[in-house]
Amino acid sequence: MAVEPMTPQALQALEDLGAALRELQDVATSNEAPAAVAAAAARVLTEVTEQLRPFAADLASEDSFRRYVQTSGSHTLNPVLEIQRQEPGFIEMSARFGPFFRNAFGYVNGGAIALLFDTAIAHVAFEDGRPSYTANLTIDYRSPAPVNTPLVVTVRRDSIDGRKHRISAELVAGDQTVARAQSLLIELPSGD
Repeated sequence: MAVEPMTPQALQALEDLGAALRELQDVATSNEAPAAVAAAAARVLTEVTEQLRPFAADLASEDSFRRYVQTSGSHTLNPVLEIQRQEPGFIEMSARFGPFFRNAFGYVNGGAIALLFDTAIAHVAFEDGRPSYTANLTIDYRSPAPVNTPLVVTVRRDSIDGRKHRISAELVAGDQTVARAQSLLIELPSGD
């Protein structure tokens, strides 16, 4: 069964839900609530989870890729990426990592930067609508990324050779390069 396109209102509601969950992650990560308050919040979150459970999407369906891309604003593990400029084979996006992504030293965790690159690179790899997977992602970390600071990620398709897409990306904070990435994505064969 084909996945019906979501209405703008439904997409906005999912993005709002994702934003609220990200805010919760940031607050929960840096919180010193008394046990009774934390326990009460956990009960409320369990109730909300049960409200949403009947509407969980079938991720094994043949249209799950399109639905995943369509609802990416609600994926709370990913940082929010906002498109600033886009052309074929190129995208520039703004990003900001909240406290949820903080490491022990007060900077953005390196694994979160890898997640940001993988997500941003997918925007260029998937622009033709064909799913692919990350076969390799190499990251050169240049400087720590500050938390709660505007960052810019740029992504370029370097080449396509059959099903292989080579894509590079750079993450900057102001005029400081935070990291650079090189990736190889392999397009899934038709019918997979």
